[in-house]
Amino acid sequence: MNFKLLLIASCCIILSACGVEKQILEDILIAEIVGYDDAGEDKIKGTVVVSVPQPGEEADLGKEVYEAISHDINATRQQENAKTPFPIVGGRLTVILYGDELARRGLNDYVDTYRRDPMVGRDLFLAIVDGKAEDVVRMEPKMVRTPGVQVKELIEQNMRTNLTDVDLHKYLYASHGNGIDPVMPLLEKADDQIIVKGIALFKRDQYIGKYIPYEDGFLFKILSENFKLGSYEIKWKENDYTTIDNVESRVRYRITNANRNPKARIEVELKANLLEVQGFDLNKPVDVNKIEAKAERILGKKLNEMVTMFQRYNIDPLALGDHAKSKTRNFNRKHWEEVYPHIPIEVDLNIEMIQTGISE
Repeated sequence: MNFKLLLIASCCIILSACGVEKQILEDILIAEIVGYDDAGEDKIKGTVVVSVPQPGEEADLGKEVYEAISHDINATRQQENAKTPFPIVGGRLTVILYGDELARRGLNDYVDTYRRDPMVGRDLFLAIVDGKAEDVVRMEPKMVRTPGVQVKELIEQNMRTNLTDVDLHKYLYASHGNGIDPVMPLLEKADDQIIVKGIALFKRDQYIGKYIPYEDGFLFKILSENFKLGSYEIKWKENDYTTIDNVESRVRYRITNANRNPKARIEVELKANLLEVQGFDLNKPVDVNKIEAKAERILGKKLNEMVTMFQRYNIDPLALGDHAKSKTRNFNRKHWEEVYPHIPIEVDLNIEMIQTGISE
């Protein structure tokens, strides 16, 4: 008898819970992507796409766009809610976009709000838009899927090849840390498409207006992390190009004498496929060795130029300062920051062609 009563009570609780959940989903609007832009006079403009329940059990969720202008994100959210029949919640928020003008002002105030929001997961992506974030958010009517899903998938698939692993958690670590500066994907609207333009560079939480072009994102990736996949087109000479496919790349940082006269050495090992090249016989080891040496010179020069550019703008997206701190007892952060733009940094690239294909 007691067992039957317990079973009935449990069923009632489960059914009640289901009813509550259904009621909750019907009475909220779910934010999927949000963008923020500089609106002048120390104000920001927020634009959000939300899922709207439609009549009928089989009906798809509709999409609506709301916007508001205020001095901070919380006030912007309140003004957006003032225009909606139900409250907007961020449980499914996948991407936050920032217009480039706002990003130049500094983003921590606009990111920390989401760090403190328990409804938002830390695995959401952050990105800069070359232009206005609103323009990307408002592309919803032209897309089959929501912009949030599309941009999320766009970033995720390019993280395998030309973008570093970026999300809210990694941005917070880099922007609040010492000896490291964050990066973000740089997107742009091109006609009716959203494309990755490159990797936006930051000094702490401020976008410096410079970026790594998309095609060179592969080079930044082999400098900053171990990974597989990706490819890079090498220009041998005028009208002569060859593409190498990354099988595996590994990077190591060696920093010496960090508290006095620092020196840094970045060692990159790249195992690659080479499918086609003119003027070489890929069946001859001596020709393969020549190709490897030539590729090392060309790519090595580009890698060293990239590192020099980081020093010129006094930014540290490779986290060399963070690495130096982890390897140096009583690390002198102030001294490191003073000398970082001028320390000798050498990139040593070793390429091994492990598979070769067609020769001409």
